Amino acid sequence: MYIRWEPGLELDNDLIDIQHRILVMLCRKLDVAIKTKEAEPTILRVILELRKFTEFHFISEENLMSEIGYPGLQDHAAIHTELLAKLDVALAQINQRKEFPDDLLYFLNQWVTEHVATEDLKIADFARNSRKRPIGEDLYREYLLSCRTK
Repeated sequence: MYIRWEPGLELDNDLIDIQHRILVMLCRKLDVAIKTKEAEPTILRVILELRKFTEFHFISEENLMSEIGYPGLQDHAAIHTELLAKLDVALAQINQRKEFPDDLLYFLNQWVTEHVATEDLKIADFARNSRKRPIGEDLYREYLLSCRTK
């Protein structure tokens, strides 16, 4: 099994942590689809879902950085752009049968783990100490609590 959510990936920032959990879940979904030998179109749809969620997450994370005045926004956004380009190349390679979904999954697992532990940790640390607060900062926690009470 590839990546699993672990306490070490927790950044103590509800917005980022919730989205990282979904990203990890989608990587696991791809892993299950590959291991259960789902049809190629199904695997490609899971990869597309993962790619689109990753793009959403990056935009959301970049909005957070902008809202709190994070000084490394441009550099971090460039890292995001680079990963999306790599995902697009991998998806094209898989469609042309020049690469296997397993290769993409391995790359994503490595990337997510390293990126969260280094780059995203910097954002979370800055956010924790920033005077500027993100828009609707408590909305994620409020949403999570409402889900638990139902």
